[in-house]
Amino acid sequence: MRRDKTSVSQEDYLKAILEMREEKQIPISARLAEQLDVTPPAVTAALKRMARDGHVKVQRDGEIQLTTQGRKTAEHLMLRHQLAEMLLTDVIGIPWAQAHAEAERLEHAISPAIESLLVKRFASCKTCPHGAPLRGGFAQVRKQGGVLLSELHPGDSATILCVYERDEGFLNFLQNLNLLPSTKVDVLERGYDETLTLRVNSQTVHLGKPATTRIWVRPS
Repeated sequence: MRRDKTSVSQEDYLKAILEMREEKQIPISARLAEQLDVTPPAVTAALKRMARDGHVKVQRDGEIQLTTQGRKTAEHLMLRHQLAEMLLTDVIGIPWAQAHAEAERLEHAISPAIESLLVKRFASCKTCPHGAPLRGGFAQVRKQGGVLLSELHPGDSATILCVYERDEGFLNFLQNLNLLPSTKVDVLERGYDETLTLRVNSQTVHLGKPATTRIWVRPS
């Protein structure tokens, strides 16, 4: 069942729009409704409020753009989300695969005082538990020379930088295969269906395109 519009904050919408931008998707109402699991009328009403408040601009073709103010708000929530993930995994001990979903709930409850303490606590950390850079996201991954695993070919080697974190089942799948950030992979074969055969920690792993397009790596 889709959630009522009052259960999704304006910050959630802004963060979702920014995430789509970073993942090279064009933000439109239908994609927002799908990602946030809300009804299309709820998205329409939310966009009107956000446009009125100066956070977004909706183009004639339906593309949604963040204003400077809207991007700042979205980036702040993304940072709180990452801080929540690190608190949950490094301090509380919640499993890596569950951290994203729990952080989605916790990020809104972090006060400015607690946020300041968390920033100090994790000052030495450069990434979230799933490898995404703090204050930068996938845009920063590209600046660091990151590419999708799906772009590699036989004979290539790379180190995993970060992984798609919004699917707990996918994260459990990666953990079972030891495909975690900082892990080195060697591409052995590439099938006609774009399935990659990898060597990971002396083991052979087969990954289809739905997985290889969700893993960012740095070629070595």
